[in-house]
Amino acid sequence: MRLPETKTGAANDADPRDSETTEIIDLASRTSYPAVANRKNRSDALGLAAGIGFVALLGAATLWGLNASKVDGEDAVAEGAQSAAVPGPTSVGVTPTDGLPSANATIAEAPQPIPGPAPVLARAPSAGPGAGYQPGPVGNPYSSPTLVFDGGTAPASAAQVAAAATAANAVPESAGTIPGAGAAGEFAARIGGVGGGPVSARRDFDPATTVTQGTMIPAILETAINTDVPGFVRAVVSQDVRSHDGARVLIPRSSRLVGQYQSGLQAGQRRAYVIWQRVIRPDGVAVTLQSPGTAFDGTAGLEGEVDNHFFSRFGSAMLLSVIGGLANVASGGASVVLGGGQSAANTALQQDGQRPPTVRVRMGEPIRVYTARDLDFAQAPQVR
Repeated sequence: MRLPETKTGAANDADPRDSETTEIIDLASRTSYPAVANRKNRSDALGLAAGIGFVALLGAATLWGLNASKVDGEDAVAEGAQSAAVPGPTSVGVTPTDGLPSANATIAEAPQPIPGPAPVLARAPSAGPGAGYQPGPVGNPYSSPTLVFDGGTAPASAAQVAAAATAANAVPESAGTIPGAGAAGEFAARIGGVGGGPVSARRDFDPATTVTQGTMIPAILETAINTDVPGFVRAVVSQDVRSHDGARVLIPRSSRLVGQYQSGLQAGQRRAYVIWQRVIRPDGVAVTLQSPGTAFDGTAGLEGEVDNHFFSRFGSAMLLSVIGGLANVASGGASVVLGGGQSAANTALQQDGQRPPTVRVRMGEPIRVYTARDLDFAQAPQVR
């Protein structure tokens, strides 16, 4: 590819401005903007001014109307009160005298002024304008109506509260009750009392054939526990349980425990309560336990997963509350306030809020059985 040759000579060395006139050079050297940018449109300024004036006029008219309605209302109330307080003129009787015509005996009544509009009262007066009558306050005709209903029970009187407190604090003073101990005193009296007279020590059982009260029987759950409904539960003894003196094995491992657990737990309860009824040895020997189950550390009850059913208990009440609030907003300003146990939200809360928590204990959980009585194996064959 060959490039064109560069022209050299006197023509390329000349300044092109030298060949133009002075007028063209002057016009080309000027810096000026297009005529469109410097042009001002008068219609835009007039429209802006007209808009500002219209807005100002509208605001002034609004303020004047509000002030005029307020002044007219105050004047009407003042005229009504003045016309009610000041009685009209009455006729004046003149005794006729001698020499005066009887036509001038009575002066004609003066014309009464036209009464103004009566004030708006909050309620209708119960009696006429007599002695002790006072007109009620002027109500606001633009206020929204409000309905307030309370269906709750009346509060208890002071006498009822005092009687309930006296009945609650009254503890029957039986043998072994601690005075002033309250619930602790009741519990002590229920289990046999605290203290008392002297007692004598005696031998009640054979230590070689007895599992004494307070012995812990270790076991493993074979069935899971769900406290939604009551039911039976089974476990297997995981270690040998010996007699009181430790010489013989009375409950061998692999013995079977049978019990029952309760449902309908109280609010806040987090453990399942199990009563173990029987223990059955592999050789067919059975004994009645009637003893509570504990956790492996000895804590009463069996700990598991707790489900408080929060959304099922409070979900309907929250939904009804939201619906009620939206209905109040959409009612156009008229507010309706409902209180007490008859409202829908409170009724739903009372029905669903009574659901007890659920405790689930998994299968294979290590537990213990607290022996609540002495177990005598004197008539049972010896475990080999």
